[in-house]
Amino acid sequence: MKTNDKNQPSVGRPTKYSQETIERLCEALADGLPIKGACVKAGIGVTTLNEWRDRYPEVNEQIEEARECYREKAIQTINRAIKNDDWRAAQAALKMFFPEEYREGAAINVNATAQVSGFVITEPERLKLIEARRRLALQRAGAA
Repeated sequence: MKTNDKNQPSVGRPTKYSQETIERLCEALADGLPIKGACVKAGIGVTTLNEWRDRYPEVNEQIEEARECYREKAIQTINRAIKNDDWRAAQAALKMFFPEEYREGAAINVNATAQVSGFVITEPERLKLIEARRRLALQRAGAA
């Protein structure tokens, strides 16, 4: 009877676990593919990868390194775009790095006190201002 690397009896088909398979998986992750897509590229199933992650701790380390490599590439790309005055890249970077302040639907709290003597606004004018503010918010949301 054959035994595997953990001295347990081998059952089923032989493992596809090899450094080459892990390298294909990590290359795909470093190119930005999600886990499922990277598994397809490496020729394994997600369940198999999960089993390997449990059995071989170094696989988790290699996966994290590959994902960090992609993160670094993406950040470098965003930074190059920002340097070329791409406002969309700048907006994406703000949302990514400061999500609590720039995420969609973030509440903006403004506290202001105005002292104006003799300034009165009529109800129709107030409603016009509210409508203009609503249209501006929709316009900004559509531009994002």
